[in-house]
Amino acid sequence: MKIIKQTANELIIQTQSIFDFWLPSCLFIALGLFGLAFDYHKATLSCQRLQAKQGSCQIVRSNLLGSKTQEIELASLRGAKVQRCGYKTRVILLTSVGNVPFTANSPNWGSQDAVASDINFFVKNAKDRLLRLSQEDRWLGWTGGIFLLAAAAVIVLRNNETYSFDGNLNTLTVKQQGLFARKVIEYSLWEIYGVEVDRTKDRDHDIWYEVRLLVCGGSRISLPRTINPYQQAQIAKAINNYLHEQK
Repeated sequence: MKIIKQTANELIIQTQSIFDFWLPSCLFIALGLFGLAFDYHKATLSCQRLQAKQGSCQIVRSNLLGSKTQEIELASLRGAKVQRCGYKTRVILLTSVGNVPFTANSPNWGSQDAVASDINFFVKNAKDRLLRLSQEDRWLGWTGGIFLLAAAAVIVLRNNETYSFDGNLNTLTVKQQGLFARKVIEYSLWEIYGVEVDRTKDRDHDIWYEVRLLVCGGSRISLPRTINPYQQAQIAKAINNYLHEQK
């Protein structure tokens, strides 16, 4: 929440700005498209041995944008290992000219170990003529899809509220705007006699602060709560000063 206008006769408070809405949605969309398009979801390794150390291997990596092929001489292939980084792993091909990533980072530890074991077995056994391994990491596509769904949720579920105090009309107008619904509620400023900041704790023991307008008759007008006590104190102070100036 922030104050977007403050004069002697008018005070306007808004819960969300356009940047609050577009920044997270654009970020989720970018991450989703990156996950779907640029991370390779499928990797295939094909090796053919003509003689003991003669032959070639081919790695084909593919994603939504297409596929990329890399050739490796069988004589330079030394084996494979699993590289771990946090909870993710990937298979690395060991060659005489350096390490070559085979699979993408994946949380499937067991399958990555099996792939590395099959490659090492092929390298050590000259009698094996063919090796073909394929691994598809669908979780990368799921991750991209989750980010796109999150972006859609931000667009669909966003709700912007504007609180307009008008001393000339003696009204408080509350406008609630969402993608599918809009609502306008009007109150008389004469009915509002004070403001308070309520402090509550949720199940996770997080502390939330909520500005409440005190209305004659014992009812309350609650503004959206946040975890920022300084912001709510600033809003409450501005409303309280405005109400006193109108009397």
